[in-house]
Amino acid sequence: MIHGTTFADRVAVVTGASSGIGNAIANALVAAGVSVHALSRRPTGDGAGGKRGGLVWHKVDLTKDAEVIAFSEHLLSKGGELDFLVHCAGLFATGDVATTDVDQFDKQVMLNLRAPYVLTRALLPLLIRRAGQIAFINSSVWNNPRAGLSGYAASKYGLKAFADVLRAEVNPQGVRVVSLFPGRTATPMQEEIFRKENLDYDPESLLQPEAIASSLLDAFALPPRAEITDIFIRPAKPRR
Repeated sequence: MIHGTTFADRVAVVTGASSGIGNAIANALVAAGVSVHALSRRPTGDGAGGKRGGLVWHKVDLTKDAEVIAFSEHLLSKGGELDFLVHCAGLFATGDVATTDVDQFDKQVMLNLRAPYVLTRALLPLLIRRAGQIAFINSSVWNNPRAGLSGYAASKYGLKAFADVLRAEVNPQGVRVVSLFPGRTATPMQEEIFRKENLDYDPESLLQPEAIASSLLDAFALPPRAEITDIFIRPAKPRR
């Protein structure tokens, strides 16, 4: 590990922070000394705006532009400092193109792709001011699309493209951008996926959210002239 006290007095925004990978990343950042603004439709801890150590919860529906802008303006009114923006919120749904309602496709694109665009755009001036870093928690589906995942795969393909274009635009201003592509990870979302696929759910055989958080913090801790652009992580095969 190369992260640690490097992050003291830094500020982060983490979406999807109430569970799974987002929660692990938020907790890891707090443990490293970061003040974290945790965004969720269902805040935990002390509720919306409540503090717990270095964590401040905000109830934000990322599919509603007005709530995203209101949060951004709130952050600006509190001093406008931001070093890390981590996009973890996501929606997973299955269905064949021939039989699935378009509304399901739209909902996945809205949360998985459009919401990161809107929030990034709103907070970009703060990140440029501090030469900050942006992380997109993508999916291994990006490199391995499967039948029944048109909406999810399309939104994740789009997220990868957005991250790459964004990097080309903001690198000259000192902002770094990284995408993470985890394989199956032991999260409530993954447990629901296993249930729908009629598979036995064994969380110990999957990636742990803390491993993804650790990888991200290592990327964040690199010197300013070094940048990791893509991190692919999968569950390791057990020893024989």
